[in-house]
Amino acid sequence: MANKVTINQVAEICGVSKTTISRYLNHKYENISAETRQRIEQVITELNYRPDRSAQRLKASRSMLIGCCIGDIASPFAGLLLKGVTETCESAGYQVLFADCKENPIREQRAIEGFLENRVDGLIVNSTGNNDEFLIDIQRERGVPVALADRSLQLHGKLDTVINEYHRSTTECVERMLNCGYRKIAFFTERIRSVMPRIQRRDSFFAAFSGRRDDAEPFLYEYSRDVEGDCLRGVKDFAGRFPGERIAILSVNGMTALHVLCAMQEAGITPGYSFGMCTFDDWSWLSLISPGISAIRQETDQVGARAAKLLLERLRGERAIDAPAVEIELPTSFAERGSLVAERN
Repeated sequence: MANKVTINQVAEICGVSKTTISRYLNHKYENISAETRQRIEQVITELNYRPDRSAQRLKASRSMLIGCCIGDIASPFAGLLLKGVTETCESAGYQVLFADCKENPIREQRAIEGFLENRVDGLIVNSTGNNDEFLIDIQRERGVPVALADRSLQLHGKLDTVINEYHRSTTECVERMLNCGYRKIAFFTERIRSVMPRIQRRDSFFAAFSGRRDDAEPFLYEYSRDVEGDCLRGVKDFAGRFPGERIAILSVNGMTALHVLCAMQEAGITPGYSFGMCTFDDWSWLSLISPGISAIRQETDQVGARAAKLLLERLRGERAIDAPAVEIELPTSFAERGSLVAERN
């Protein structure tokens, strides 16, 4: 028995896209010229092509909706992430539903259950943490594909994941600070809990000091944005430990950088030679704060776009629902500004 002719073969012979063939078969002739229609009809007849009606019924049963859970929609990071997600999904004909989980795993579960009740075709999750098995079961047991954007699971290799590169960029940033002459460096972060980028960056930060035989020393400060003055107390404590010494802060992300810089201003501290400052997330306003804040630059919108592309691959059948997970690390770069100053001669 001869191999069944596919829509891709028809499109290739006709010299048009698969979408054009699909529109022709569904009698949507807008934007298809009479000449092209005649050519498609001729090829279909010659090849005796018969559309796969079961596949058409499957496609017709789709909602063309994607559910997207964001850990904290208040962060500018979320806006950039969503930009990449929406542009990619909408260009493929999908609409995106959003939920702000406010860094709460219970809210995340409820939002996802709500998405599933509305028959979303897939999920993109910027996970709050603590829901690994729940997310894995959605794909494994319910057959709904899941892609993770920026925040991986603690259980690696289970779901498609796109993150920014953490270890190298953190190590290189610490080396820059040490080479500038800052000997005591603190890692500032909101409560780490189970948020993977915070865990990974913290671990990479401390690993950068491992094996050193000089007086360089790392410190960790966790604070809560819900506790008034918590970040300020941390900044004052760190500054007060080493009077007269050159010290520096590495911020876990842009939101923490904002909190730290506000605390530094209230404490009368100017970033620069005596008190260095660097952060993940190169947000535009960092270059406007004198003397300019050094930052690890991430392509956040591309994280969202690549996660959406991985999800679409499964939805289109390009990768089966039970195919191995794909994990992608996007490269970062460094924006050097006046908040890190080399040792004076």
